[in-house]
Amino acid sequence: MKHGFGIIGAGAIAEVHARAIDTIMDAELIGVFDLNPIKTLTFSQQYNCKPFTSADELCDDSRIEIVCVCTPSGLHLEPSLKAINAGKHCIIEKPLEVSLERCDRIINAGIKHKVMVAGIFPLRFSKVNIELKRAVDEGRFGKLVLGDAFIKWHRTPEYYKDVKWRSNMRLSGGGAVMSQGIHSVDLLQWFMGRVDAVSAFSGCLGHSNLEVEDSAVASIRFANGALGVIEASTAINPGFYRKIEILGTHGSVIVEEENIAIWKFDEERDTDQKVREIYSGEHKSGGGVSDPKAISDIGHLRQLLDLIKAIDNGHAPAIDALEARKAVEIVLAIYASARNNRIIYL
Repeated sequence: MKHGFGIIGAGAIAEVHARAIDTIMDAELIGVFDLNPIKTLTFSQQYNCKPFTSADELCDDSRIEIVCVCTPSGLHLEPSLKAINAGKHCIIEKPLEVSLERCDRIINAGIKHKVMVAGIFPLRFSKVNIELKRAVDEGRFGKLVLGDAFIKWHRTPEYYKDVKWRSNMRLSGGGAVMSQGIHSVDLLQWFMGRVDAVSAFSGCLGHSNLEVEDSAVASIRFANGALGVIEASTAINPGFYRKIEILGTHGSVIVEEENIAIWKFDEERDTDQKVREIYSGEHKSGGGVSDPKAISDIGHLRQLLDLIKAIDNGHAPAIDALEARKAVEIVLAIYASARNNRIIYL
């Protein structure tokens, strides 16, 4: 029996979900709903699924088991609650929501109705990031000293003008950190552990008429004593690959997108050279550096497969809603620090 999917929100990211669903043998996209009827119809025709006239109608369809929430960031709560209250499992685009209160309402609803709720963070399913996480968990870095994330991208003025909610604070939750950098924020805390303090600055340096920041820099202190930096921007021309640096007393790793720039430990293992060979070389994807549509579907595919496996076997998905909340908390701390000119303790 196939797992039936429904999609709420028919923007660009919904197409990534649809393509991923189409790739899964035991999954089927049943239908879609968007507040814009033309987008609903166009999307349904493109992906050969039913155009629903409301989120309620979609959630009431017994063929739909899993709902993908692909609405603007600040509008994740309402469709998620509709789906959860209807007994559907839910997978929600990043960020889970734009405030901790709204995140918690989603989390609590999932617990109450005994359904699985996952948050989209496809970079955790990247094979190179899984290798890096394994090295951290095995203690190969010794004492972690620095953990840094750099997201220096380019977005044209049209990127914000063509899709109005991207520059609206209420609907987007924020700019370069919340909308682009949150993937790397999530990775950084996954590798380095809990963040306990943040000091940040932000501004709109390369665009005009935005409610959100296009650039931010944050100093981070982790609970284990390590320090770090997060730099995020959409004002950098021409834009550069996303980079994560995990640096310790006995080893260091630097990853750009899917490629290893540095993989070096005091105690070299037989597998290390193979890891360097597999994950070094040419970049296979633009990674969204200057084109928001230049992202691979593979991470979403792996995450949908993870959710299906969790449903079939009765265990939690790799990134449940509570786990997805962590990055939102860090981003909101960065904003609070920049806004109030003080250190924020989480």
